[in-house]
This record gives sequence, structure tokens and C-alpha cells, in this order.
Amino acid sequence: MTAAFRSTICEPREADAIRRTILGEVDQEAQKAADIRVEYEHALEKLIQRLSAKDFELLIDLILARTGWIRSSFVGKTKEGVDVDVENIAINELAFVQVKSSANQAILLDYIERYEQRLDNYDRMIMAVHSPKGQMEVPTTAKNVQLWTQEIIAKHSVRLGLGDWIESRLT
Repeated sequence: MTAAFRSTICEPREADAIRRTILGEVDQEAQKAADIRVEYEHALEKLIQRLSAKDFELLIDLILARTGWIRSSFVGKTKEGVDVDVENIAINELAFVQVKSSANQAILLDYIERYEQRLDNYDRMIMAVHSPKGQMEVPTTAKNVQLWTQEIIAKHSVRLGLGDWIESRLT
């Protein structure tokens, strides 16, 4: 409104944000919101670990669907060693999804081997585990393999608005 009048001495509405940026300071309210979000993610991790096997598989299906993956096989009906087949039409990929309540490194490596034997059919593998037994890590030699532990699943759940859904499964 006053931008065209050169003698205007009004302080811009964004003056505080500009000062914080220059001084490298963080907005306290934004930081508080970020801290609360992290606390909520941690709370959801514990709830996710308490989901039934069916609800956990459904949660993974909801996360995949909300990120553009379309299920091409039915939840609960598995092919040999594959819980869910999903396709992302936008990036033209087919993924091999394995959902486990509990798993360890040996199980992860076994499924990576199964995935690698099917590379002609799949572009990516996702293994979702809410209660890993011991340290689990995808080897650097495994291409296009993602490991979703409870931390990652909780972050996805918060970002995709699934917290209420998770809570409703346990109340």
C-alpha cells in the first residue's frame, strides 16, 4: 500500500523474520512446534509397535497409497515371499513390499536376496518393520532397497496425517 511512496518509514511486516534470518536465530514458536512434532513421532513409535499384524500392514498400505503407490496385490494375501505389490504410475515403478512386525538382519538379507532374484519384475523393495531385533541395515550393495523402521514409519504417519488413525486402532 505504501510501497510506491518513497518516503514511507513503515517497518515491513516481515521485519522480525528478516532480523532472525540475518542473525541466524530460530523463531521460538516454530521451534516449539518442531519439538512437539518430534515428541509426537516418538509417542507414535510406541503405538505403532502395539498394532496388530493386520493393522500394521494396513498402516503401511495407507502410507504407500498416500505417497502415490497403488496396491496391485491384496493386503493379507501374499505371493511367495511378497506381502504387497505396489505400483507408482508417476515414476513407472513396481515395488516389492515386505511387512514384518519383527525381523532381524538375517531376515532383511534373505528378503533382499529374494528381491534381487526378481529384479526383472521389480524396481524397488521396501521392508517395513516396527520392532527390529538388533541392528538392521541395508547393505550398500543393495540397490533401491528401503528399510522402514518404527522411526521412519512414525515420521511418515505424522507427515501424512495418520496419527489419529493409529490412535483409533488402540482405543
